[in-house]
Amino acid sequence: MRCPNCGAEVPTGAVACPTCHYDLGLTQRIPVTKVAWCPTCGALVPPDAHSCPKCGAPVGAPVRSKSGQAVRDLGIPTIGGPADPDADDVDEGGADATRAMPRIESAIPSEPGPESATVRHDRMPRTRVLMVAAGAALVLAGGMALWITHPWDPNLYITHAQTDADTSMAGYPGYISSLSGQDGSAATTSDSSSDSADSSSDSGDDTATPTVAQSLSDDYEKLGTYAGQLDDSVAALVSTGVSGSESDRKSAKATADQTAIEISNLIDDITSLDDSDGTYADDISNLTTLGNWLRNRSDAICEAWKISVTMATEKKILAPLEKIGYSSGTDSYKTLFDENYEAWKPAEE
Repeated sequence: MRCPNCGAEVPTGAVACPTCHYDLGLTQRIPVTKVAWCPTCGALVPPDAHSCPKCGAPVGAPVRSKSGQAVRDLGIPTIGGPADPDADDVDEGGADATRAMPRIESAIPSEPGPESATVRHDRMPRTRVLMVAAGAALVLAGGMALWITHPWDPNLYITHAQTDADTSMAGYPGYISSLSGQDGSAATTSDSSSDSADSSSDSGDDTATPTVAQSLSDDYEKLGTYAGQLDDSVAALVSTGVSGSESDRKSAKATADQTAIEISNLIDDITSLDDSDGTYADDISNLTTLGNWLRNRSDAICEAWKISVTMATEKKILAPLEKIGYSSGTDSYKTLFDENYEAWKPAEE
């Protein structure tokens, strides 16, 4: 047989060309009984070959067993055999004895069984589990009960009063049937009038409660008086309010504020008059309108005096009056009041 690569003569059964080492077919079957192994690289060596076809190392005669089969010494100890490899019993098993593998013990311990000491230690008995759970439940329930009830302080969560309030009204200076300004002032006035009449009769005083007509007449005269006071306040504002001293301005401002309060009280008195039969309804309405004109004018005058106290300029001082049409000592509310005051004088029925 010749090498297909270099044409050199190749021994029968060779797997590679001994000259160029060309691979002649790794799948070529070679009887194991007819070959040996290279002691250098471990490749198969055909019979009668003097060199390894793989590495080219010289190969001696193959070692064979008693059965005539080639043997490869791998240095694997036999189990139960003698320590001396030259003993007579080495080849008793033939090739099977040389291919025996030693028994290797695993370093990983096997899983413990259910009855091992470790499992018995880690597994809590059922009785102990029940006892621990029952004890924990009792402790939790008892703690919650103590936290809710607080036996050491029973009144901790009580929010209502523990002492009865004094409702005897002992020492109270009197009894108020109604507040001032509420509806029913007419009834209160009537009761007061009857009480006054009784007291007058008892004391022998002939002074009687003024009638509605007389009250309207008195209120009408007061409206005229307050209108004159407002005229004086405007005149003082033009002179003293612009160029007067600080003390004069404060004094005039206090007077204007007092007039405004009296006008508001007078309007309340007029609207609270008892006219159940409607005899003086028109007179009450007319006087109320006159009072409202005076109050609107008074508000503007008080605002002007408030600015005057700050020692402002004349233009700023008179600005509130200009909003109500002030010019040459008169304004829109004064004009309305003067035009209707005489015509709305109440007449006694």
